Amino acid sequence: MFIENIILGGIIAFLVFVLYKSLGKQSVKQPQLPEKLRFISEKTGQVVEMKLLKEPLNLAEMEKMNQQAFLLKAKMIFQSVCESFSNGDLAVLRSQTDTAVFETFEKLIKERQERGEKMEFSLVCFNKAEVIHSSEQKDKITVCFETEQINILKDSDGNVIEGDAMSIAKTTDFWTFKKIKNKWVLNATQSEAFYV
Repeated sequence: MFIENIILGGIIAFLVFVLYKSLGKQSVKQPQLPEKLRFISEKTGQVVEMKLLKEPLNLAEMEKMNQQAFLLKAKMIFQSVCESFSNGDLAVLRSQTDTAVFETFEKLIKERQERGEKMEFSLVCFNKAEVIHSSEQKDKITVCFETEQINILKDSDGNVIEGDAMSIAKTTDFWTFKKIKNKWVLNATQSEAFYV
């Protein structure tokens, strides 16, 4: 009986050893994550694509990503403000500009409406959107936008008095954005355009 217990113990020890060696050699497979995630934005309904990071970002990479996210927002504000100014949509302009800029836009829109004029705006494309200045506190950022636009001004009879539907204006705008209560608004503008 004693010898049988020793043999049985030896067999069990051998089996445990073999199992340990075979399990130790097996590598646990990590689940493969996709390189990109895609989802639909609730606000715009557009497909947004996000790249998953395999390694932590350094400070310079984080700054670059923050700047790219800001420029995307700035381009959206640029298009929205230009379209709202053209359409005379004061409610949208009020939400996306500071007081001084809004008052200037409001005055120009009212003068245009009093003359019975209508403006038509179409953004053809962005050729460039680049941060050219940032305040030390990062709460004021100036962006250079190079765009191609079609701008038409019509009188009360519908006659074109400025611009041409067949002429594209290459425009360089310098817009300064200010962060107010975690929201970016247009703080100042300067532009120059020439037709091609």
